[in-house]
Amino acid sequence: MKRLLVPILVLLLTIPIGLRAQLDPVSLALRAYQSKDYTKAQELIDIAVEDDKFNSTARTWCFRGYIYKDMYKLDRKSPDGQEQRAIAIQSFKKTMEIDTEAEFKNDCVQSLKFLASTLFNDAATSLDMSDFDVAQAYYDEYKSLTQITNPEMDFTGRDVEFSLYKASRLSILYEKADPTTNLDALGVQIIELYEKVIALDSNNVSANYNLAIHYYNQGVNMIDNMDYELPFEELFAVQERVMELFTKALPYMLKAYELDPTRKATLQGLSGIYFGLNDIEKSEYYQKLLDELESNQ
Repeated sequence: MKRLLVPILVLLLTIPIGLRAQLDPVSLALRAYQSKDYTKAQELIDIAVEDDKFNSTARTWCFRGYIYKDMYKLDRKSPDGQEQRAIAIQSFKKTMEIDTEAEFKNDCVQSLKFLASTLFNDAATSLDMSDFDVAQAYYDEYKSLTQITNPEMDFTGRDVEFSLYKASRLSILYEKADPTTNLDALGVQIIELYEKVIALDSNNVSANYNLAIHYYNQGVNMIDNMDYELPFEELFAVQERVMELFTKALPYMLKAYELDPTRKATLQGLSGIYFGLNDIEKSEYYQKLLDELESNQ
């Protein structure tokens, strides 16, 4: 880096002071940036932010944000790209902090909105890769950044969307778990996520249905894996736990049915839950509704 800058610095020292003012590191960085020589632009702007003569101006930090943002866009999938995004975000924030005249505010807001959208996308990608802690960190940073650019933003819809998708990814791991998986801990995470969605939106069909199915499947799995040679007391305890799970599932499945009475899976779920609770009359009632629905299609 030093070798690259030697000719530039020598030039600055040999030209007249008046002209030198026009060729300060910030101006030179801007010229390099406009020529798409991002490496040189980065080196120059980093010199500027270390110099007290330049690091107190909003212009310096705003240009730095643009340079690092465009470098991130060229290399967004790599660790270097992630670092460049972080520096761009920090630079735009710094610009807004010291830009008392709001000269660069609109530029910063638009850039931060773009960078916030990339954080949200990275959160979704991380969920696809089952990297849940990283996904949560990206999502939290997305919200924090968006609160700067849009203080009135209502995150309810985004929180619901993120939590539902995270719960669905965790549910896949739960269903495909190997013997080393802590199913209890995983199950708690899934339940908490669906409960969070329902707290935000009690009429969310997916959250109600999926939480009901989670409880129901837990009960079915216990039945399927029951060792009938266990002592009676232990068998009775397992059966009580199964009934407890079916009982927990019921109100959520009923809510899902209330919200969408024509969904086949919900009718199947209600029939199965009532059967598990030994309420044969209601089980047959919902099975009849399901048969009628299928015959009319």
